[in-house]
Amino acid sequence: MLSPVAKSSLAALVVALSLTASMSRALASTPSLATIGYDISFPQCGSALPSSAEFGVVGVDNGQVLTTNPCLGRELSWAKAATNGAPAFYVNTGDPGPAFASHWPTGQTAPMVCYGANSVPCSYDYGWNAARYAFSSAVNAETTIGAASPGVAARAAPWWLDVETGNPWEFKPSYYGRSATSFANDRASIEGELAAFASLGVTSVGIYSYPALWTAITGPSASGFSAVPVWMPGPATLSGAETDCASPSFTGARVAMIQYPSGSYDGDYVCGLLSTPVSTGVSAADAASFTDQIVTTNEDGTVTYVQTSGSPQLIVSSSGAVTTSGALAIGTYQASGTTSDPHGDTGTFSLNLAVGALIQGPPVSSAVKVSGSSSFHDQLEVAGIEGTVTFVQTSGSPQLVVSPSGVVTTSGTLTAGAYKVSGTESDAAGDEGAFAFALKVGALVQRAPTLASVTTTGSPTFSEQLDVGANLGAITYVQKSGSPNLAVSSSGDVTTNGALAVGTYHATGTTSDATGDIGTFTFALDVTAPPPAPPVAASVKGYAVAGGTTTLGIFGSGFVGRPRVTSHPGTTATVIRDTGTELVVRVSVRAHSRNGVFTFTVTLANGESCQINYDQR
Repeated sequence: MLSPVAKSSLAALVVALSLTASMSRALASTPSLATIGYDISFPQCGSALPSSAEFGVVGVDNGQVLTTNPCLGRELSWAKAATNGAPAFYVNTGDPGPAFASHWPTGQTAPMVCYGANSVPCSYDYGWNAARYAFSSAVNAETTIGAASPGVAARAAPWWLDVETGNPWEFKPSYYGRSATSFANDRASIEGELAAFASLGVTSVGIYSYPALWTAITGPSASGFSAVPVWMPGPATLSGAETDCASPSFTGARVAMIQYPSGSYDGDYVCGLLSTPVSTGVSAADAASFTDQIVTTNEDGTVTYVQTSGSPQLIVSSSGAVTTSGALAIGTYQASGTTSDPHGDTGTFSLNLAVGALIQGPPVSSAVKVSGSSSFHDQLEVAGIEGTVTFVQTSGSPQLVVSPSGVVTTSGTLTAGAYKVSGTESDAAGDEGAFAFALKVGALVQRAPTLASVTTTGSPTFSEQLDVGANLGAITYVQKSGSPNLAVSSSGDVTTNGALAVGTYHATGTTSDATGDIGTFTFALDVTAPPPAPPVAASVKGYAVAGGTTTLGIFGSGFVGRPRVTSHPGTTATVIRDTGTELVVRVSVRAHSRNGVFTFTVTLANGESCQINYDQR
């Protein structure tokens, strides 16, 4: 049960998230001028940066939350030199939980009250703090490179939250593991970041991820992100990126940008409005009364259409309604033009109208179980007809049979596989066309889980149960690849063959049920190193001396990577040796310092820290 403060903060979050309906427009506002760019971050420190970029996206942190990219200023200057001169930023996200975070917001009272537990309010505050730290880093970088108004520049920039399983998250077995609690906490951290950016006046925030990663982190029922646009990786080419703009959004908002490999860099393509090319038909007798509506997706508001070709035969209104200028002769006519929405997103449209040609409509495909194939039937449909349509089958028999009235049936029970039928169609007025129909028989569908993660210490005992849908009866799994590292039993239980080294392991194979339905499965296991144990300081050998320099020993565990040791002002501590269990520290104290008991703070490179008292005599 959330406290009243937490409830009010969540209510504020709903308001803040509603603001994101207008987000991610700075990149998408002028796609004709800047559609192809690059994203860079700390891995490019010291390297040559992409040339001739239309826009640039710069990583603010050093690979994890609450850190800063050491090359942020240089890379920000590069992005400002791009064609559009308007850099975007991205930040890593995460939610390690109190046992694994050195900056857990214990005692924080706003925007939510965090008492230090592993909870939604604390995860929310953790994300809130991460966003504000990243924003501060960006403002500092803008100041360093001489921006006239650093804060204004940081607020005006588009921001992206990098949500990936490689970051620390509670759902991972090396932290707390998959549970409803872990998913809720991980979602809260993302919500906290979104709300923090909104509170800072940032008006363009989106999420970088892809469906499998997003579901793995936020759980199977994530909600509350439907106004947040997405940036997705995936395709291998620029043309693939253009195609992937039509992919489903994992948040439900518009797909704003697609990442793809471009040479040795990550390239990015800004998505515009999407109007699927329309092909339709009408009989010659009905051409004068023909109407249609062009449908556009990936929009943010009402779409305006501007026709650039195809008149006077075809006329496209500003709302996308298509009409003819009167009766048209038999033939094919095309209209095309541009689209735009109120926020500057643009695209193109085209429509082909075949006069006197019959056009097949849905259904063009279907699926059936092997056990149900003998009784399968479906009715073909045709547009633009004048009277009764007659269908003539030319291929696909004897497995599929099409009657003169367009009823598709099977010749009996079919084995699992794909079957196709095609032919011609005509009506009483002489209009003609072609039809095609595909039937998939007995296809099993793999459901989640398709991936998992485990630490090397947990890999010897790892197991996961695969799941398949659309089946009738028990599923049998047959592994084809991935052994001996991964073993898949006949019942779909995935196990490891002992301890595995850090890396990603894949298993693939086939599935079948007792009625003859078949399918395939894939599974990926990401094996990571366990997080280092937090440092523990147990005792101190020696003491400090006012006005002198002495050598002390700090004994404990987890002292790796030459930690940094600090104390109160006037005392300097330098680590001169680190064995992992002992730090040898040279301590210099300014003259006339008072004697007493003081505190050393030992901080590792990853931010983990511990404290211990020492004497000064």
